[in-house]
Amino acid sequence: MEGLMPEGDELHRAELVVYGEVHGLAGTDHRRRDLTVALRWGAPIGLIFGVLAAIGAQLSTFVLAGIGTWFGGRLDALFHRLTEITMILPLLAVLIMVGHFYSRSIWVMLGMVILLNVFSASMKVMRAMFLQAKESPYLEAAQAYGAGNFRIIFRYLLPRMTPILLPQFVLVIPTFVFLEATLAVLGLGDPILPTWGKVIFDARVNDALYMGNYYWMVQPAVLLMMIGISFSLVGYTLDRIFNPRLRNL
Repeated sequence: MEGLMPEGDELHRAELVVYGEVHGLAGTDHRRRDLTVALRWGAPIGLIFGVLAAIGAQLSTFVLAGIGTWFGGRLDALFHRLTEITMILPLLAVLIMVGHFYSRSIWVMLGMVILLNVFSASMKVMRAMFLQAKESPYLEAAQAYGAGNFRIIFRYLLPRMTPILLPQFVLVIPTFVFLEATLAVLGLGDPILPTWGKVIFDARVNDALYMGNYYWMVQPAVLLMMIGISFSLVGYTLDRIFNPRLRNL
């Protein structure tokens, strides 16, 4: 028997993880999995979703607002009507319908979020700023020496307003991160990717608060709050840098 027994380092040690017991840094879920893995994976997924949605929506809105304001007429009126229609549509309700009847893939949801935010309320704000910049003397000088419309838009009009876009871009990122987490909490998260919202959903379904496992729900909620506060502080700081009117406040 002694010859069959493993010796020294060959011994395999088994460790029992009790259901719901705090284990490691973040504790365990209902399947005894370490929540640290899900929380670590949820950070880049949420940030990637928020950054890509912000880039796609804000950049598209910025360019279309500049084009519509410069050309004016029917094109500007069309963009204005599309903005009013989009502002009426309930974004979350549309995404819930897409998740129920079509697909819960995070990439499908990302595409729908970008599509529904191109003609958002930001279009009206940017349009007002472009109307002021449109009357600038240097644009009249560009027209005088024969510059084309798209050259004026992409070479002179849009770059002038780019510093104003950056703070808004930073401030809108946590909005999309919270939107993805909201869909996951409602049970419409991506079935493959782990996210903070899915951790909260699992905690709610398995009565984590009732069982006394507060860490299961509190940890992803605190991380979401930290994301929102961090980007808000950075966005307001950039706004004070690029907006001279706010420097003396």
